[in-house]
Amino acid sequence: MLGSEIYLKGRFWEVDFARGIGITMMVVSNFVTDLQYFLGYGEHPFFWHVFPYTTASIFVFISGLSFWISYSRSVKKNSRPYKKYFLRFGKLFGLGLLITLTTYVLLRDGTIYFGVLHFLGVASILAIPFYRFGVRNGIFGVLFILGASLISGIHVNSLILLPFGITPQNFFTLDYFPIFPWFGVYLLGLALGAFVYPRGERRFEINFPKIIPIEFICFAGRNTLKIYIFHQPILVGLLFLIYEGLPNLALPFL
Repeated sequence: MLGSEIYLKGRFWEVDFARGIGITMMVVSNFVTDLQYFLGYGEHPFFWHVFPYTTASIFVFISGLSFWISYSRSVKKNSRPYKKYFLRFGKLFGLGLLITLTTYVLLRDGTIYFGVLHFLGVASILAIPFYRFGVRNGIFGVLFILGASLISGIHVNSLILLPFGITPQNFFTLDYFPIFPWFGVYLLGLALGAFVYPRGERRFEINFPKIIPIEFICFAGRNTLKIYIFHQPILVGLLFLIYEGLPNLALPFL
């Protein structure tokens, strides 16, 4: 059901399950962000401040772990599988640029210049030289996270340093994943991957539980990019239809 037979061919269901949990939380988080941005929703501010960071951390961490598994398997076939990851960078960063253009045209403010897709594209290249360090990436991960506190007070009147976490004063964006600290979270996932999945193989065996809710979550985990790309147009479109228009949404044809 739902393509779960793929787990008989070496794919790890528990990784898809964790990724599915992450993308589900992200859809919920982004929906609340839509309510806040377009409709002024302000209930439970502390929870909805913490929840997005928790969601993002899970998503980026699992992405780092997945990179470890993927790269470990790739180097078995080709000791320099760089082309695959440069193509991945091009795909993810290209989709990120499309989101930048869309939010620049359609939103009155909050343009997404370096969101999660931009970051994941860059991370898939940055992680290559770190692969050799295995579990020691945990140390580098902590350093990247701590590094964010060192540059958080630095501001320049330019967007060129946004990928590093250096922003203009009073900078506002709806989605922002700078290398400091998020590449640190990615490296922590890489470190756990090295420990739990050495050479891209499990240290242990976990049988796939054929339970419908778990199958649905794993299905979502196998389709995170598609869900991420399409969920916001659907959510914003539904809100637009329900409220017959949305503040802060500047449709050029209306």
